[in-house]
This record gives sequence, structure tokens and C-alpha cells, in this order.
Amino acid sequence: MSQPKSPQKNPSKGDVRSATQIRRDFLDFFAQRGHREVPSSPVFPQDDPTLLFTNAGMNQFKDVFLGTGKRDYTRAVDSQKCIRVSGKHNDLEEVGHDTYHHTFFEMLGNWSFGDYFKAEAIPWAWELLTKTWKLPKERLWVTVFGGDEKDGLPRDEDSGRIWKETTDVDPSHVLFFGRKANFWEMGETGPCGPCTEIHIDRGGLDTDPRDGANPKIGVNAGSERFLELWNNVFMEFNRLDDGRLVKLPAQHVDTGMGFERIVGVLQGKRSNYDTDVFAPIFARIGKLAGKRYGSGDEKADIAFRVIADHVRACTVAFADGALPSNTGRGYVLRRLIRRASRYGRQALGFEDPFLCEVAPAVAETLGEVFPEIPQRMEHVQLLLRAEEESFNKTLGRGLVRFGELATRVEKSGKKALDGGEAYELYATYGFPRDLVELMARERKLAVDDKGWDAAEGAHRTKSKSEGKFKSGFSEATLEAMRGLPATTSTYWEPGVRSYEVETVIIDVYTSAFEGEAETSVSVILRESPFYPESGGQVSDRGVIEALDGSISFQVEGLARSGEHLLHRGKVKLEDLDALTTLKGLSVRARVDRKARDRTRKNHTATHLLHKALKLVLGEHVAQQGSYVGPDRLRFDFSHPKAVTPEALERIERIVNERVIDNARVDHPEKSFAEAKASGAVAMFGEKYGDRVKVLDVGGWSLELCGGTHVAAAGDIGPFVILSEGAIQAGVRRIEALTGAAAVEHIQHQKKLLREAARALKASVEELPQRIEQLQQQLKDAKKKEKESAKGDVAGALEAVRKALRPIDGLQVGIAALELELESLRELAGRVKTLAPDLAVILLGQDGDKAPWVALSQGAALTRGWEARHAAAFLAPHLGGGGGGKPDLAQGQGQRAAGRAAALEAFQRAPKAAFSKA
Repeated sequence: MSQPKSPQKNPSKGDVRSATQIRRDFLDFFAQRGHREVPSSPVFPQDDPTLLFTNAGMNQFKDVFLGTGKRDYTRAVDSQKCIRVSGKHNDLEEVGHDTYHHTFFEMLGNWSFGDYFKAEAIPWAWELLTKTWKLPKERLWVTVFGGDEKDGLPRDEDSGRIWKETTDVDPSHVLFFGRKANFWEMGETGPCGPCTEIHIDRGGLDTDPRDGANPKIGVNAGSERFLELWNNVFMEFNRLDDGRLVKLPAQHVDTGMGFERIVGVLQGKRSNYDTDVFAPIFARIGKLAGKRYGSGDEKADIAFRVIADHVRACTVAFADGALPSNTGRGYVLRRLIRRASRYGRQALGFEDPFLCEVAPAVAETLGEVFPEIPQRMEHVQLLLRAEEESFNKTLGRGLVRFGELATRVEKSGKKALDGGEAYELYATYGFPRDLVELMARERKLAVDDKGWDAAEGAHRTKSKSEGKFKSGFSEATLEAMRGLPATTSTYWEPGVRSYEVETVIIDVYTSAFEGEAETSVSVILRESPFYPESGGQVSDRGVIEALDGSISFQVEGLARSGEHLLHRGKVKLEDLDALTTLKGLSVRARVDRKARDRTRKNHTATHLLHKALKLVLGEHVAQQGSYVGPDRLRFDFSHPKAVTPEALERIERIVNERVIDNARVDHPEKSFAEAKASGAVAMFGEKYGDRVKVLDVGGWSLELCGGTHVAAAGDIGPFVILSEGAIQAGVRRIEALTGAAAVEHIQHQKKLLREAARALKASVEELPQRIEQLQQQLKDAKKKEKESAKGDVAGALEAVRKALRPIDGLQVGIAALELELESLRELAGRVKTLAPDLAVILLGQDGDKAPWVALSQGAALTRGWEARHAAAFLAPHLGGGGGGKPDLAQGQGQRAAGRAAALEAFQRAPKAAFSKA
């Protein structure tokens, strides 16, 4: 058989469609067929704890498929930002080593929510591929679900018939496969259904056309020649925790086409990485590295692909508001940065941070369709640089750890590193497996593969995140809620109904949420004045009480499931039976008005604060998170450095000026497009519907927000900033108070000032000068004490000389001295002159603390008497800690009273003080 060729002759340059054009082709094709073009949701789902990242186009419609939500349209199309790195869809280890795997990718998709089904989806898919994009029909193959005996599912004859009757696909190119290949499931649980996939044969015209059905080299055989282009999933079922399949309330269509893959096919490229999606990024990497992608250096090419992919993933995630951390999605992003950084250093010769310099090329390729990326580029670059600089430090520690492991193995006479310990170099320090293996080979060692694989498997099991597809509610509750009337929220309404309403109980559930105890109760009302937690604002609390006085239920929180609000609280076990029979009971639902009013003040104040931050610090400031409750407000925002006290004062003053102006606060509802056109600021990473609420504070602050707010800015009362600080690189946090809480804080501060003035025998106005005088007096006293201590060093040297004793030709000793750490360090320099081969510990005293210095030199050091081990020897007696090098170490004990015990222990076993425990 001859070598495979491209699926079509390379078209002339004028015929090649750009990636941007291809994306627009797809969106327009379905928009012309009644589909609503919707924006991509953020690349990480803020309201779904079961997913680290958005890993499929259907994630944002999860509630629709589960029957817990709906949209005002039944057909949709979009290009969704996705990241797949763990769980079922784990592509990370392949990224860079092949030419088609990615962690970040765009998923082109069209959906039907209980509208059209197979009869429309199949011929449309064929039309787009063969008429709009003119792919050769003879190279296209179709797969259909062939049934599954275990699940009791028959063969999908409908799809097979529709393919053959409504399209001109070659009937011999329609193949049936089992559940593994053609039954799509999000994970272990959740919406699922049979699917039909379209594959393309990338072989040449002189290959055997029957190869597509060959189970060894054909479709679904893992061959790079036959490439899956498009998956059309027909959502009909929901898989429960026990593995059973139940019918969904409606039939849906969910399709997904990898954007990078279809661009590669349409541009006649064998590799996704050879398209104009990646060309600008490769050009930037090449310019920085002084190398060219595709020059014949395979190791360099792998590094190019790893860096380009991982920078895309991190840039998109950071632009959406994700942050690097040591847990969850933040840890995944940190691993991507370290993996890309290592490849850049290992294969391309980078030494300084470089990923932050590549990121603008990502904005060049994605900025048009995802404008938040160029808008937040400064913030993205700051995070990338900080992470790379941190990894440079971690890299050094990792190399030290590898050296320790390798040395121990060499001394033991073994030939392989323990697999579990070697894996920790990857998990803790970000060393790729191939790097660990390379470093081991340099020392003529191997890596225990089985141990590595076992440790990696345990780590994946522990951090697995994509297997479950749940709403957070129990399946029984979800099933019971289907068909119930929607809850009408009244917290928007003017007057008393925003706080209190007479209504009827629609349903009551015990243990409505996964893992809840039986004392937890959830109530659904016909109308509700309660605000459910959203956008940083906490849920209202309050009470639901029967009009006849028969029952009273404390509302401790709320949860939303589609159109229903569940009012949550706890009751005594003996009251459970009575509660579950209360359907139809007339009740009064009443919000804790004082708590709501305090929350409203804090919420409106966060919007004024956001605006003030932009005015004082710059337009780069963007919200990264918030907490708005009745007790306080917290506002996280992007900014590269600490806010100066002067800037904080100005910010606080601007907010209070707006409060004093007492501008009217309007909260109109508008279409999302209209709101954006009016200049309203949308929060990065938030998912908005077609209709949004706009918070307008006198035309000065204009932002999208669905929370509760004051009627006029003056209702906020005094605004006081409590603190400002960093929560990580590039992200700052301000905590503040409003209203009565702010007044209380101001009064408390005044009280402290009065007490301080009284203690220092000065007026409040004189406090700064008086404190400065006391600081100078203290400084002078310390200087005098140090000068006195210097005179003691000479006397201390003699005490150390007397403490030394010979042990196997070495001079060894410990001395208890009345010196602080700085004097001990000076003394250590003189002690070195007492003998060429010595090991000494100097114990000082500084109040109730016990500073110490240990040193070793000459033959003592070569025989293994290492000063760095003194910390572990002294800790049981002195507490505290310390560290250093084999020849010199220092530390500070917390208990000076333990010096006598340390001296006694040293006399019993002096070598132990300089040896590893």
C-alpha cells in the first residue's frame, strides 16, 4: 500500500480559508437555520463544582439537558473554549508528542433543546461538510451506534436509515459500532445518548477505498489516517449513580467539532499545528529562542508544540479569571506552566521567563472571537511571569532533591530510582517524566516504571474531577421537581413584597442535596422574597411560617435549580414527618430585613469601589472575586503591586464623595447586547443570559449585576477600608465596611487613639511625634547594647577555647554564651581560627530565645560532621528551628531554658549533633 496523502490537492493560496473564516462559516450556517449564536461560556464553570474546566461545548447547557433549566431559544450555535487535562478526557501526556492533541481547544457545536432531532441534524452536517466546505464525499465515513446488550439498547436503525436516504453518502461507508465508540457519555453519570460520527480518510486516491471498514487500520482503529471530524450526539438518556439509564424529559441534539482539527483538514495540513491557528505563536517562540519550528530538530518541535498549547490554555483561563494555586484547576494551570517552562529550557535554551512574552501572540489569534483575552493581557502576562519566576526557584530545589535520591540509590548499590519518589519530582516540582529519566540515565540509573505508574494512578484517582456530571441535587429531588410550577421571585419588586410575601408551599424535600443528613429540609414556594447566593452576594436568611401558626421554619440558605428556589434549613428529627405533609399550606415567607439592608449597602458599595479603583489605579483593574454579606464586603481585583496608603485614602474618599452626592440607583433590565452597548461593565468569567440587570449609580458607575441594592447612594452610609493586601501574584484584596458597621469601626479606632495618647501622656495630635521619639530612644539603647556586646565577643572566644575537647584528632565542643545572634555570627568567624579541624555549636541567649550558630571545617567536615544537622539535634531542647550548609548553619530556639539540656545531650553524644537523625 502506498503512503497516505492529503485528502485533497493543496489549493492555491487564494482558495485556502483562514481559521477565522472557517469558524464564521460554521456559525453562519446554523444561524441561517434558526439557531441563536451564543457567546462561549468561561473556560472554567463557576457554578459547577464537579468540573475543573469546561471540557465540552454542552457544559453551559447542562441544566437544560437535566431538565432543571431552560432558555428562551430552542436552537443554539457557538464556539466554546475548552480545556481537557484530567479525568476521562485526559490528553495532557500526548500534547506536543503528537500533532493533534491539545489541552486548550475550541469546540464548534450546534444544539437542539427538544426541537429538531436526527432527521434534521444528519443532513445538515453532511451539507456543511460537502457543499459549504466541499470536502470530497468519497473520503467521508460515518459511524452509527450498533446497540448494547448490557444497557438493553437496540441498534440505531433510524440514524442509519437517515444517512442512506437523505444524503448521498456511499452506503458502504456507513458503519455500526458498539457503546465504546458510538454512545457518548459526559462521565460516569449524567445526560448521554447514541451518537453518529463523521470521519475523513486522509489517505491518497491510490489507497484501497475499502480500508475504512478494516478493523485493523480503518475507522475507529486508532489510525491517524482516518480522522474523526464531527460527533452528533442524540441526548435521550440520563445515567444514574447506580448505572441505570432513564429517559430524559425531552430529546436533544448536542454536536461537537474540534475547531483546530477541521481547520487542519480544510487547509490541507497533516498536523493541526501547521495551520494559521498556531503560526503566529510559533513565530513568536522562534523569535525569542532563535530557532524555527519544523527545522528538523524533533525535540525542539515538541517543545514548540508544548509551549504553544500550554500558553494558549493558561492565557485563556487567566483571562477568564482563573488563578494558579496548589489545588484544583489552579494546580492544573501551574503544572501546565511548569511543563511548558521545562520544555523551553530543556530543548530551546531559555533561561529567563519567556511564556509571558509568548502570550500576546495568543491574543493575536483568538482576540477577535474572545475579546477578553487582549483586554486582560497585562494581567495574564503578570501571572505567567510570576509563576515562571517561582518555578525557577522550585527547579533548584527539585534538582537538589533528585541529587539526594540518586546519591542514596548509588550508595545502596541499586540501579533504579524508587518510582514513587521519582514521581514526586513531577507532582511537587513539575519535572516531566522524560526529564527525570534523562537525569537518571546521566547517572547510569533507571526509573522504576511500575512504581511511577502506581503513584501516578493514585494521584489521578485522588484528583479526578471530570467523572461526575451532577447538579448537586439528589436524583430523587431532580425527578420530583420536573413538572412543578416555577418559583416567582419578588425580591425585585418595590415595597414590602421584596421582603415579605404570603404564598403556598409547592413541595418539601428531606436530604435534597448529595450527602445531606436527614435533618436538612428544602422547601419550594410558589413565590419567594429570598435572594439566592449569586455573584458574590450571600443568600438571604429569614423564616417561613404558617398563616395558622402551626409551623415555623428557619431559612438558612437557598439553592437554585433551574426555575425553582429551594429554601434550606434544619429541623428536629421528630418534626420531619409533619414537614413532608405540608404541600399546599399557606405560609408567610419573611426575609431578615436588617441583614438584607446591610447586605444591600455593602453590595452597592462594591460597585462604587470597583469604579474608584479604576479611576485611581487604571483601567487594567478587573474584579477577580468578591464576598458581599451583611457583616462586610470583600473585593478581589487584578493589580500588579501593593496599593499605596495615599492611593487607598483617595479611593476611600472617592467612594464617600459618591455616597454624599446621594445619586439615584437604578436597576433596569435590558438585553445583554443593549447593556454592553450602553457601556455597562461585565465581570470577567461571569456567565450572562440574554436579559440582564444593569446597576446604574447616577450614571457614574454602570455594571451588570443581578443582586440587591440600595435605592440611593446615600443609603450606604460611611464607607471605610479595613485592609488591602495580596492574595497571590497580580491579585489584591480589599476588605471594607459600610453603614453602622463603619461607624462602629471609626469609633473603635478613635477609642484606641485616646487610650494610646493617655498611655504616652500626649494628645492625639502629638502621638506621631511622641512615638517617633520613643523609637529613637529604643534605637539608641540597642546600639549601646550592641557596642557592649562586641566587647563580650573577645571574652566569649576564650570560653569557647576552654569548651573544646579532642575527639579522634578533631576539636569538638559546645558553649553557652550570653550573646544574641549577630554577635554569635561575629564570634563564629573568630572561632574558625582556633583549630583547622573543628566542629562547634555556639548557644546564645536573647531574652527567652536561644539563638545558635554551628560550624564545621577541615577534617571534621570531610568525615561527615555537618553543621546543618544541628537544627534537628537542638530542636527537642530549644524548640524553634534553623538550617544552613554543611559547614555553617544557624537558627533560633524558642526556649532559652532548654540550653542546659542541650549541653548535657551534646556531652553524651557530640557526633549526633552533626549527623543526620
